[in-house]
Amino acid sequence: MTTTNRKKRFLKLRTLLLILLGAFILIQWYRPAKNVQQKPTAKDFLRQEKAPEQIAQLFQNSCYNCHSNYTNYFWYDNIAPASWYVDGHITDAQAQLNFSNWGAIDDRSRDILLSSIVSVLNEERMPLPSYTLLHTDAKLSAEEKEAIISWVFKIAQ
Repeated sequence: MTTTNRKKRFLKLRTLLLILLGAFILIQWYRPAKNVQQKPTAKDFLRQEKAPEQIAQLFQNSCYNCHSNYTNYFWYDNIAPASWYVDGHITDAQAQLNFSNWGAIDDRSRDILLSSIVSVLNEERMPLPSYTLLHTDAKLSAEEKEAIISWVFKIAQ
């Protein structure tokens, strides 16, 4: 390869990298709305169902970041395109179940959601493996899952 060809390739690569860097900087201007509610309301699941402290901690640690209005954002959740992924994930999760609005849900829907909580825990679909990969403390042990399931059966009666 001649020196001229190398220079042309280097200039093309440098131009491409500058364009990508510029695009990365530009996409930082679009910020999804943050899912941050300052304090729990009376409609919150843990308040409504009078959850014991241990159970409340498990829900807050493993479920509430996506399934409530109390997301604890990490530094990387503020960088696009990761911020877009996180925002979409939270929006989808809240469409399925939002613990912050528990008091506004009718009894039949509550029963269905409680049954769903048990199902996803038994089938190990929640918390999502993609979430626990970065948030290892959100992973539930077999004993913790059993404690949640037992408590859910108790409040479902």
